[in-house]
Amino acid sequence: MEPSEILQRLKGYISKEILDGKDIGLEASTPLLEWGIINSLEMARFVAFLQNRFSVEVPAEKIVVEHFRDLKSVAALVVELSSEKNNNNPLVKKLS
Repeated sequence: MEPSEILQRLKGYISKEILDGKDIGLEASTPLLEWGIINSLEMARFVAFLQNRFSVEVPAEKIVVEHFRDLKSVAALVVELSSEKNNNNPLVKKLS
């Protein structure tokens, strides 16, 4: 999945599920934590969304400010976790 597609899906989730459809001008660089868009309860829901939607495991040590600062950071985390998942997949290794 392309980073731009990941960004669109993240933006859609935040807009619909967290902001209840309110248009606050959410951009890839909007500070999610600093602006209080994501709080501790929403973080748990957001991580569950990431795991379900993108089929990645988000380990506790990755749930830090640097990975959830803004949508760009979250998208980069999803790409990183997807890459790790694929690199650990024996089928992918065999095909490489």
